[in-house]
Amino acid sequence: MINEALIDSLALHVVGNRMNDELLTLSKAPVNIDDEIVSTLSSFFITPFKTDRYFTFTHQDGFKNNEVFKAVASIFDNPDNLYESSVKLAERLFDITDNTKIRGGEFYAVRFNECTVDGEETEAVGLFKSEGKETFLKIYPTSGNFILEKEEGISLRKIDKGCMIYNLERDNGFLVSISDGIRSGDEKYWCEDFLQVRLFENNYTKTQSVMKVCKEFVSEKLPEEFDLSKADQIDILNRSMNYFKSHEMFDKPEFEQEVFRQPEVIESFRDFDRGDIPMDMTFEIAPDAVKKQSKIFKSVLKLDKNFHIYIHGDRSMIERGEDNDGKKYYKIFYENES
Repeated sequence: MINEALIDSLALHVVGNRMNDELLTLSKAPVNIDDEIVSTLSSFFITPFKTDRYFTFTHQDGFKNNEVFKAVASIFDNPDNLYESSVKLAERLFDITDNTKIRGGEFYAVRFNECTVDGEETEAVGLFKSEGKETFLKIYPTSGNFILEKEEGISLRKIDKGCMIYNLERDNGFLVSISDGIRSGDEKYWCEDFLQVRLFENNYTKTQSVMKVCKEFVSEKLPEEFDLSKADQIDILNRSMNYFKSHEMFDKPEFEQEVFRQPEVIESFRDFDRGDIPMDMTFEIAPDAVKKQSKIFKSVLKLDKNFHIYIHGDRSMIERGEDNDGKKYYKIFYENES
């Protein structure tokens, strides 16, 4: 995650949607930034980057043939190349637009010479696109009264699309952050077609991957292979989530014993992951990944359309049964009511 960053130079172009007969308007030189707004702009650009989920450039012929990688590498090699590289990037963004629903907007190429990422100091290049406009009301005092004027401009609350490329892991395709909040329909346009990036394997992606495999195993395979009620599934998912929240390091044998417990269930899990989680796999658990994945670990037991039971703790406090008329029921035990 970016701790801080300070803008050194910036180039700005307007990239329209060629499918809608909009134009590409290139500036003739980098933008002169007033010292008074450097801090504001820096905060505007880096605020959307809130996780330690990283990507890296890729290409079918090797990442060094990725056009964005080459343009950014040129800037890192010589900061004076920012404007020339920004033109190539703006032209690429214009050319790959193949959907009439993609909005045109301002494209920024920004060099940060002071950037701290997870405590490590480096330089960075940011690529951003702002598409939405907001209406602002300007008030001018005059002769004991006020004049109101309406203007449209770019809101400093949100950038529509963005990435930060850090001068780290160059031999692997650089370390790249993608801004939060990109609309699902725009991921292909920005991440796949323009940037051409893939996930960079680190503690975040490993945490995310193991939790995803565990969720799929408990939800899909366990009910088929074992006589497992929905309450039992939720109990196992809760144990899995508790493991990731209470441990700093992931250890597969330890995880299996604490979460699945029974040898036949552990064996089934190992068969399900198909070796994607090796026995000797250990890594530092990433809290950001746990927080994000927790949204898919549901602890709600839905009974027809009448009841929702939230199971957070002791599985032994809820019993499932069926009466003489064939109606199913749950019996819940508790000590305190609030």
